[in-house]
Amino acid sequence: MSHPTQHPGGPRRGTSVAGVLRAAGVFVAGFALAVTALLPWAGLTAEFGILDASLTHAVRGVDAGPGWFVLGAGITAMLLGVLGAARSWLFTGLAILPGAVAAFALAMFLADPRDLVGRLDFQVSGLLRVHPTIQYGWFAGLVASVALAVLAAAALLRRR
Repeated sequence: MSHPTQHPGGPRRGTSVAGVLRAAGVFVAGFALAVTALLPWAGLTAEFGILDASLTHAVRGVDAGPGWFVLGAGITAMLLGVLGAARSWLFTGLAILPGAVAAFALAMFLADPRDLVGRLDFQVSGLLRVHPTIQYGWFAGLVASVALAVLAAAALLRRR
């Protein structure tokens, strides 16, 4: 026989180990992106000088509109990673779109002019200081969206 038979559980024609690893990387980055939407993105911190204490009110990503976009982008990227491993490298490459949407949503979260009340910044000398903070969930979301875009771009560039 000149053509080997394909087994039902075996890899499809054109699917390489490196392609499956890139697709798995896109899946993991998408999962990380979806999880970051549940983490705290920002907060309002009050520092009390007399007591040497601070109090922070945290805002999770899903507490605001952009967090839902990031969650949806992460789930979409996970789906594209699975399709990329099972079907074609093109699905893995298309995951660059949810990565870009997530990065844009993260930027919009910081630039939202309707949330000026939550971004107060004032100080009573030595007694009280109130200021907004960006917390670790926002930074983790940014790193996950960039990693997702890089992995998807690598899948597209390797096939050229």
